[in-house]
Amino acid sequence: MAYKTHDATKRHLNEQWETAYNGYLLELHNMWELDAHYGFWVANEVGGVYCYGDNIFIDGNNLKYIVDNDISYSDYMEWLDYCTWAAEFGQNRPNLDAWCKGCPRVDVATQEKMSAMKFELDKLIRETKEKF
Repeated sequence: MAYKTHDATKRHLNEQWETAYNGYLLELHNMWELDAHYGFWVANEVGGVYCYGDNIFIDGNNLKYIVDNDISYSDYMEWLDYCTWAAEFGQNRPNLDAWCKGCPRVDVATQEKMSAMKFELDKLIRETKEKF
């Protein structure tokens, strides 16, 4: 017969899990001077994805990493912006740990050039559609 974890043990472990993640969340609020009233755990799943306002979404593992490594709000947002750009242009998206350790990335000048070229291409496509 396979071993089964007792329900009381499961409840206790879940309480410890939620306490730990909510502790990290409280520390994040302190670090970044955030007002807790504007944030929530998505689907009330503590340790899953934390949403703050309209532009901050942090998964539980990154939240822990941010606190453990004193990552600033601006550094986190820079990483997030880069990942958004990288996804749009088919580039590699580094995880937060790699980013903070200085992984290879596309330089700003190249990003701007690619973005400008994409803008011009999108404009040409719209103009062409309007003609026909």
